Amino acid sequence: MNTSLWQQGQSISYRAAISNNKNFDVVIVGGGFSGLWSAYHLKQLQPELSIAIFEKEYVGFGASGRNGGWASAEYPTSNARLIKEHGRQSFNALRFALISAINEIGEIAAQHNWQIDYAKGGSLLFARNAAQLSRISANVDSEHTLLNKSQTQDLINIPTAVGGLFTPHCAALNPFALARSLATYLQAIGVEIYEKSPVSKIMAGKVEVNGYEVASSISIRATEAFTPKNWMGNRQIPIYSLMVATQPLPSDVITQIRNFQRTTMQEACHLITYAQITGDNRLAIGGRGVRYKLFSRLSERSEIDNRMHSALERRARSWFPQISDAKFEYRWGGAVALTRRWQAYLNFDRKTGRAEIGGYVGDGVTLSYLVAKTLAKSICNQQVEDLPFIEEKIGKWEPEPIRYLAVNAGFKATVAADLEEKITNRPSILASIIDPLINR
Repeated sequence: MNTSLWQQGQSISYRAAISNNKNFDVVIVGGGFSGLWSAYHLKQLQPELSIAIFEKEYVGFGASGRNGGWASAEYPTSNARLIKEHGRQSFNALRFALISAINEIGEIAAQHNWQIDYAKGGSLLFARNAAQLSRISANVDSEHTLLNKSQTQDLINIPTAVGGLFTPHCAALNPFALARSLATYLQAIGVEIYEKSPVSKIMAGKVEVNGYEVASSISIRATEAFTPKNWMGNRQIPIYSLMVATQPLPSDVITQIRNFQRTTMQEACHLITYAQITGDNRLAIGGRGVRYKLFSRLSERSEIDNRMHSALERRARSWFPQISDAKFEYRWGGAVALTRRWQAYLNFDRKTGRAEIGGYVGDGVTLSYLVAKTLAKSICNQQVEDLPFIEEKIGKWEPEPIRYLAVNAGFKATVAADLEEKITNRPSILASIIDPLINR
């Protein structure tokens, strides 16, 4: 239980913990994608920098090693709101940067021969009723093409699909393999990585790790959902995404499903779902809906919610009757950070040398790469484009128990909105009320 497919039972040999006072140019707190890519881009720009990464557990322990494996161009906030708040130019720059980042991740992996099962097959948002089809039809643009029923089923044979929205800007990959490969490479070029090394304090010019003092000119907090409450207050909360994965599917079943290019897929329901066919021919599917814990508590029990895992298995079989006899071999989950305004953030105070990045709300595989690259450019005094997450005012969540009641009511409402659409075949009235309230 709660061993992700991507890790597949691999035994972890921990890197050494810090054992004395140290001094570096840059200290990075967190060994997930944000921290790893920050070190990567800083070394690309200034190879002479001395950099250390401090990880409480092991590289890839958190969301970076457990997610759905989508390197997508999705962004937590809606396009309309981004344009309204940041302008068309900033929005266009973001779209170009995200699309480029997907390719760059694949190119870097290929250059270093990282075995991460990268396949850029695009992504399909498919509809299974008229209401869903009506909603996704409104999102056709230069990046998204509307497919009819036969075109959708030719791409991926989901018998109940009535249409879909396809974008080429997505790649499937193994996220744990990417995190581990990236860390190994960073060590080879001189980055020091310390595991079992929790940072207890971040101060101007130094951090405290395992009781030792580590001095640095720059510190980067890249802890996402694992950020201690006293570091961020109530500016973000943890929510859980859970996943299941089948045994490797027989070749005849893969032929029936037709998804030879490994297009990622999600149903156009209000409750978030996402899936891919993996490099070893498994169906891995994930989704949201686990109850938020009072006072933003992290909970390992939330990562193995049997009710949610069983619901994901039922959903997978409803998409693909071809897998009716397949066994599900993996169940796991993890926390991601949700900001009140659904915004990613990059904050850097040059005077104190302190930076913080995060808030990807499940879109972090590509976005963490881009945010880290932007931060590295800023630290190295290079010109950066006007991107929406730079110095973004992410706001604060309501106090408890208002927050607890509102977040969990929101989860229940999304389920109700999907049921409403299934019954009425019209876009949900309930969802039209909820969406402005959740501020997305």
